[in-house]
Amino acid sequence: MAAPFSRLLQRRSDKIWRAIYTHPFLDELQAGTLPMDRFVYFMRQDYVYLLDFAQVLCLGGAKSPDLQTLEVFTRHALIAVEVERTFHATFGKSLGFSQKQLDATPKGPITEAYTRHLQAVARGGSLGEIVGAVLPCYWIYSEVGRRLYRNRPKRPKIYREWIETYASEEYWKPVREQIRLMDQLGKSATAGEKKLMQSHFILSSRYEFLFWDQAYRLERWPL
Repeated sequence: MAAPFSRLLQRRSDKIWRAIYTHPFLDELQAGTLPMDRFVYFMRQDYVYLLDFAQVLCLGGAKSPDLQTLEVFTRHALIAVEVERTFHATFGKSLGFSQKQLDATPKGPITEAYTRHLQAVARGGSLGEIVGAVLPCYWIYSEVGRRLYRNRPKRPKIYREWIETYASEEYWKPVREQIRLMDQLGKSATAGEKKLMQSHFILSSRYEFLFWDQAYRLERWPL
């Protein structure tokens, strides 16, 4: 029996995912030693990223073939918006940032490139391509949360809470929905469609690595 398409994609991205799991940003986050300015940078970039992510999910909904799939995408888009409003705003407040300051955050180089990739796939690609592009964000965060949870730090409290959020069953539920959708779409996709879905999945995985790396290096536009 053939393995689910999602597992094939995960295996083909294994080298990238393992590099993420061992990135110093996450090692130091788990140890509680990550410099706070790097975490602040990460949270602010994640905040501005989520607006594009929610828009991409809405475009996925527009390409849904049935009400069940449409419901998944619209619900997930709403979750992204609510996370932006509450989760990041709450973290921002505890880090000393107002809503206005969060909204004024400029996109870093990787954030700009990553969101342009997602928007391009969403506007020009099929539903399967969209799922291929967005699934790494869902899946990698849940895997990171699960891996960091057992030895999560007591301090700083904000690091522990961040890990607990992404390790939670509440977060894993939409992840599983997207994985199931990927497997369903993979069954009926042509060889050419599967190639595109895999290409987007791997590129998004690479951008996920670079997103952590951008924050760790506090990357700014040179000009």
